[in-house]
This record gives sequence, C-alpha cells and structure tokens, in this order.
Amino acid sequence: MRWTPGLVLALAALAEAGDPPTYHEQVALILQERCQVCHRAGGVGPFPLESYDDAAGWAAMLGEVVESRRMPPWHADPQVGEFENSRRLSEAERETLLAWVRGGTPAGDPAQTPAPRTWPEGWTLGEPDVVLDAAAADVPATGVVEYVYSEVTPDLGEDKWVTGIEVKVGAREVVHHVLVFLKFPDGTHPRLKGGLKGYFASALPGDMVAMLPPGTAKRVPRGTTFVFQVHYAPNGKAQHDQTQLGLHFGDPQAVEREAQTVALFNTELRLPPGAADYVARARYRFKEDVYLYGLTPHLHLRGKSFDYVLIKPDGSTQEVLRIPAYDFNWQTTYRLREPLLIEKGSKMLGIAHYDNSPDNPANPDPSATVRFGEQTFDEMMIGYMDVYPVAGGRGGQR
Repeated sequence: MRWTPGLVLALAALAEAGDPPTYHEQVALILQERCQVCHRAGGVGPFPLESYDDAAGWAAMLGEVVESRRMPPWHADPQVGEFENSRRLSEAERETLLAWVRGGTPAGDPAQTPAPRTWPEGWTLGEPDVVLDAAAADVPATGVVEYVYSEVTPDLGEDKWVTGIEVKVGAREVVHHVLVFLKFPDGTHPRLKGGLKGYFASALPGDMVAMLPPGTAKRVPRGTTFVFQVHYAPNGKAQHDQTQLGLHFGDPQAVEREAQTVALFNTELRLPPGAADYVARARYRFKEDVYLYGLTPHLHLRGKSFDYVLIKPDGSTQEVLRIPAYDFNWQTTYRLREPLLIEKGSKMLGIAHYDNSPDNPANPDPSATVRFGEQTFDEMMIGYMDVYPVAGGRGGQR
C-alpha cells in the first residue's frame, strides 16, 4: 500500500466522522514517509518513531509539534515557490495525526502495519567512490573554538566530475557546520573567504547530502586541494570529531553542464542593542543566463526572516523564496521543483530581518551591538544559490 492524496483525504474524512484513525492502518505510514528520515535508530532525531510504542509514548509531544507546525521542520512560505524536498505535511496528513492523538492513540490491527522502511547504513547515498578525511579534532567541553581548517590533496588520477556529495561528521552534537572549498592546481577559483563566495560542499543542520540534477556535476581537476572549514560549538561535554567527505563521480560523457554554488552577502551588519527589527540587504548580479535550482539562506541566532527576490533586466520582480520564521537549528537547502531561468544581467536581492531584543529567546546578549562574524554569538547574512549555465558547457558564475 502506498500513501496517495486520495487515501489520505479519505482517512481524514473518517476521522472527522468520529472514527479515529489507528496506528497500524493509517499513522504508521505517515511516520515512515514524513518523520523517520530523522526519527529512527541512528538518525539525527532525539528519539525514534518506528513502532507503536514509540509513537504512543511520544504522542503528546507529537500532537503539540504537529499542531504548532514546528514538525516536520520546513520554513518556506507555502505561497511562494514549489520545492521538491518539501517536508510539509498535507492538511489531510496533519489532521490524521492530530485525530489519532485526540482519539487516544488506538493501535488498530497489527496485521495492517506497512512493511518497515529500510534505511541505508553508513553513507546515505551508498558507498562513495572516494572518502576524504578532514583533520580530526578534540572539541573542549566549553569555550569558543575558532574555525578549524585543514587541507587534503588526493591523487584522483584524472579530472573528475562529482554528481553526489555527502558530508559525515563524527560528533554531530557539537559540529555547527562544515564547508568544503576547492583550490585548483593552477591557483584559480579558490572559493574561500570563509564561504562568502560560495562553496563546493556543505553540512548544515538538516542538510548533509546533495545529489546534483541529472546531467549536472561539479568539476574537480586533478591536483585539486580540498579545504575543510569546520565550526564547533561546545555543549558542555568534551568530544572527538572526525569529519569525512564522500564523493560520487559521474561519467564525463554524461555531464552536460557544470554546477556551482554562489552567494549574495552583507558583511556590514551592525545590529543596535535591543533592536527588534534590524534589516539587512545584499545583491548578486548574474553574468550569464543560468538556471537556479537551490537556495540556502544563512543567518545566526538573531535572524528572524529571509527573502530572495529576483530583479529582472526589465525591472520586474519575482519573489523566489520567503522564510517568514527563520530557525537557526534547521538551515535547509530549498531545492526548486522546477529550475528557474535567470537572465544575464538579473540581480538576486536578499532581505534579512533580525531580532536583537530581549524578546528573542535565542538572543545571547540583547545589550550587545552585533556585527558580522564567524561565531554563533556574532551574526551573518549570506544567501547561497545553486546554479548551472543555460547554454550548457562548463563555465559558470566565477
């Protein structure tokens, strides 16, 4: 049995008619398809949702986070854009879960339980063609840890085209993020400056895996150096981390275009003490016709919203992504369902709002004047964009 919109609507109608859904017949499949990607043994979620006992034991919390729409985590405004990796529950799925909780979490017939989902062990994308190790690090229990940089220059034998990327961290609780940059053997295209000019790969809360669109790849010339940037945030317990980068290579003959990650940014932030709505803007100008397929806004603890607005050469505008309630704990890459054509000469405007007031419960210090900086208690304003050229070929927004 597969979960279809018609089936979900029918089950929701049954619930509304006073016949509560049951775990085995209805709820288990929703949890499989919407929750277990994180909430499973070995997953990033704090508890599993793989059995009736799991779900019933966490029913009160499940009902609260579904009712408030905090879970599954998805922060894009549903009225702007369509995204292939949306985690948002349909209204029918949401009502089914809430009706099950309100109805006393009935178990139903175990014989109707869907077959368990199988999840990959180790690497999510399967065994990589190459695994690169960043420098191992001992993370102290407390204090501020400067960004840790390390370099690896593997012998790949020839130029490679990367179609799948996965970053795996060892101490997940204290790794705030990982960015990987490339230094080409001829010294060009360094993609450094702390990530302001984009990156080759990333691991952010909620996103550590990237499969590129068919026919698209990122180029790694022979002799390239991979530069790891790892940001640690101590949590009261000393830990050891070994971050790894897994690369999947594609057939060069099948590669039609080179993908790149570029960014708009503003380093001139100055959030006054107590400011409840500080606004920052940044623009990026496209030098050629491209297709945009992914967006990753990045703010810190005072960030409260982020908008991407495309300004076309004729002056017209199009809102591409709106994050009305930014959550620092879930830095999602929003992958467009259909790549967006962007004409040469267009500009992408990023608009970020910040709350440096005492009313922001995540604010480390409302009395501080906050500027752009690398640590969590500083702020950032970066809008990453994944693009590839319309004309094909292997150039890009360098």
